[in-house]
Amino acid sequence: MDKHSLSMHILLRNTIFSLVLISLATPDGVDTAFAQQTGSSVQGRRSELKKLRDEIQRFETRIKDSEKREQSTLHRLDDYDRQNSLIRVLLDKLTEEIAQNQKDIAVAQLNLSTAENELRLLKREYARTVLNMYKRGRTHDTELLLSSRSVNELFIRSKYLRAYSERARKDAKEIRLRKEKIELQKAQLERRLEEQQLAINERRSEEQSLQRSLAQHRQLLQKVRQDKQSYEQQLRRKREAAQRVERIIADLIERERRRLEEERRKKARAENKTDTELKDLPSVPISSTAFGRLQGRLPWPVSQGAVVGYFGENTHPTQGTVTLSPGIDIAVPNGSAVRSVADGLVKIRSFIAGYGNLLIIEHGEGFFTVYAHLSTISVKEGQKVKAGQTIGKSGEGLSGPRLHFELYWNEKKQDPLIWLSKR
Repeated sequence: MDKHSLSMHILLRNTIFSLVLISLATPDGVDTAFAQQTGSSVQGRRSELKKLRDEIQRFETRIKDSEKREQSTLHRLDDYDRQNSLIRVLLDKLTEEIAQNQKDIAVAQLNLSTAENELRLLKREYARTVLNMYKRGRTHDTELLLSSRSVNELFIRSKYLRAYSERARKDAKEIRLRKEKIELQKAQLERRLEEQQLAINERRSEEQSLQRSLAQHRQLLQKVRQDKQSYEQQLRRKREAAQRVERIIADLIERERRRLEEERRKKARAENKTDTELKDLPSVPISSTAFGRLQGRLPWPVSQGAVVGYFGENTHPTQGTVTLSPGIDIAVPNGSAVRSVADGLVKIRSFIAGYGNLLIIEHGEGFFTVYAHLSTISVKEGQKVKAGQTIGKSGEGLSGPRLHFELYWNEKKQDPLIWLSKR
């Protein structure tokens, strides 16, 4: 055998060897992006739900302790109010989680279906490649190489055969990767379906818990309403609640005044003026303010309900006592949507004994509105709201289902009925 024939033989042997030994290498790893895409958000939701459950359990313990010690039923009512409010928040969170799970499950099912279709196409193409290689056989490849008219043509054909072999190897590897990824996606989907069922069961359980708590709350309310001895205590709590709201608004106004004063001083320093050259802040009449021009045209905070408590003096129908109210009470079905009467910024979201859950919204130019006896609150402190935007749902006070509403201008209580539109 001459040197040329020997070289051709060696090259032929190596090429055929590479064609026969198609490597099905084990993949280095599986893409885990699918597994990690929602991990952090799920953990965040779990942490938030745990905090809510812990807080609900804390009030459950307080209620049981107060029952054992026969403490004030009014304090126990406060605990029921706060616990029920937290359960409602938890239910809202669970509902959001279930809705998000449904979206994630739909996406996962679509991705899984797409991946399975792609795998079927890939397997079909790979099967055709292998079948063609089998039909062609080694003899055909050998003849193709041996029929080369030159070494250069031999190398070109050899390179083609290696590329064909490499393509088959890559397809085999891709099939293995796709199969493992699909198995991972199936496992993820199964876990998400399990989580969904747990969330649904938990929501059902919390709904039952809320109904039991509301029933106990109503029984306790009925007891308090029939207890004449607690009437004075109720009046005192209302007065204290009104005074606390008044102090909160006075503090908010003072903070705003200081902020504006500091802005004026900075501007004066920039213009090289002294403090003695500063003029007092101008006193603007209420009719010149943007909010003031809405007087008599503000939308009502609830779409229905009758006014049962008026601004100023109110005489109790049976007790005959006269009390002063800083706002109005609107009898409205429990759970009615409560809306902001104007654009503004949520300044306070809190719970005050006697007023229950409440919101204070700042509307600028010294105007504030107060919404009390809320069963749920759907906005956060620092959040901007628009006129007519739902900010929560009405709840129940000692006098029945209602919303308490107040309006302030620079610490001066305003009669809301003068500001709200006529019905």
